[in-house]
Amino acid sequence: MLELRTGLSLVAVLLGASWGRAAAAQPVVAREAGVAGAVAGEESGGAELEAYRDLSRPPGTAARVVSTVAIGKGIRFNNPYRLQTQLGDTAESLSLTAGYLDFGAAFALGPADGVQHGAALRFSIAAGGVPQESLTPSYFVAYRGFKRALAYGRLGAAILIEPDVNVGGELAAGIGYFLLAGVALSGEIVGDLFYGAATYDAAYTVYPVVSAQLGLLIDHELLP
Repeated sequence: MLELRTGLSLVAVLLGASWGRAAAAQPVVAREAGVAGAVAGEESGGAELEAYRDLSRPPGTAARVVSTVAIGKGIRFNNPYRLQTQLGDTAESLSLTAGYLDFGAAFALGPADGVQHGAALRFSIAAGGVPQESLTPSYFVAYRGFKRALAYGRLGAAILIEPDVNVGGELAAGIGYFLLAGVALSGEIVGDLFYGAATYDAAYTVYPVVSAQLGLLIDHELLP
């Protein structure tokens, strides 16, 4: 009988020791699981924070390359040589310029949905009459905040190459309406001012010319 009691006591002691070790191990496992969860939470929160920082970062500088081809015709506000393309009844009336082809390219930098600044170069050639070509380097500004339109302007020096070399000023404003993502119909109003040789009527002749032109515009954006 004594041996049975001793055996039962030994079994009870062993079971108690085993349960104690298991109970002591449970907080360790829980702590390890909590640490792992915290680390995972920190990693997830860090990724979300980094993604938020990327989205909230101010957009970088975008570039825009614009190419144009157009046809145009102008009105000359001074006709000292009594050109035959007069619009009125007398030789002193307004006169028309010859039709012309205009080819251009421009490059600008700035926010993609804001005002961008750059430079443009235009080459124009008369489509009839006296051979005449002009080259116009200019400052270029563009705004693409509208949904389907690009507004732009130019200010520069118009250099006549033929028939006589001359340099004048040019100011232009235009708009392109996009039919496709990068292809638009364009319309432009161009104002030129040239100084010419003296005549019997004036010691200094000034030639203001206002032209209108229509064509195609191709816009290529380089986003940051």
